[in-house]
Amino acid sequence: MPALDGDNVTVMAALMDEVGEPGFPEKLLETLRGIAGTDFCSAFQAEEDGSLTYLFACGYHSTIPGFAERASLDYARRYWLRDRVTRQMLNAGPGLAKVQVIRQAWNGIRDPEYRRDCYERAHVLERLTIYHSEEPRIFASLYRTRENGPFPLSAVERLEASAPLLMAMVVKHVRLQGRPQTAPLHPPQQEIAGRLLQAGFALSGREAEVSAGLLLGRTHREISEKVGLALSSIVTYRQRAYRKLGVSDRRGLEALYEGISRV
Repeated sequence: MPALDGDNVTVMAALMDEVGEPGFPEKLLETLRGIAGTDFCSAFQAEEDGSLTYLFACGYHSTIPGFAERASLDYARRYWLRDRVTRQMLNAGPGLAKVQVIRQAWNGIRDPEYRRDCYERAHVLERLTIYHSEEPRIFASLYRTRENGPFPLSAVERLEASAPLLMAMVVKHVRLQGRPQTAPLHPPQQEIAGRLLQAGFALSGREAEVSAGLLLGRTHREISEKVGLALSSIVTYRQRAYRKLGVSDRRGLEALYEGISRV
């Protein structure tokens, strides 16, 4: 297994400067790109009550806005229970190494809904997960898409060499943050709303704003809290937007936005 070279030490030092800061998730992704050509990254914490808490996610998908965060939120809400690898790690008895690196290919995922929503629709080919088995129990995952191909052996070896230091920084960051922080979305909600407004569907500003929230995977309540409107108003703006856009549900909205993004 290769040791860290001088360049990696420099990169790690730059990442360490961001520990506990809002920019840490993005700097972690930048670091993981250098180590393994990573397209997205995410992090979760296993809680004592058996639930999984979303910590952060980042990475930009050219046609699916907010994919990294949305897929990670969906994973924390329901799909992790269908993830055989994650459950095996959580249920492992004493003697498990403190830091482990686990590889998961998209076609090894048995549950069709989980595989479709978190992998196939965004052409994600593979995941590498660094698991911290002691408290706090944290999963930090790297993903590569079809555009870059699966992780080569050299990238896996570099990650294995870097994993203890990387996870030590993730754990320290989580402890300093106190509560999970959401990484900046790419593209941000304002940009998505702007594209919808310019697409010629005569949306109002509120209709575009609510649609952008839906595209980013937020629930009606989350959008309500973010924009400061009653839940009933969010439903009304969603209905008006869907009528103007000629769609009937969120998947139709996503398909329409993907078409707009390619123009």
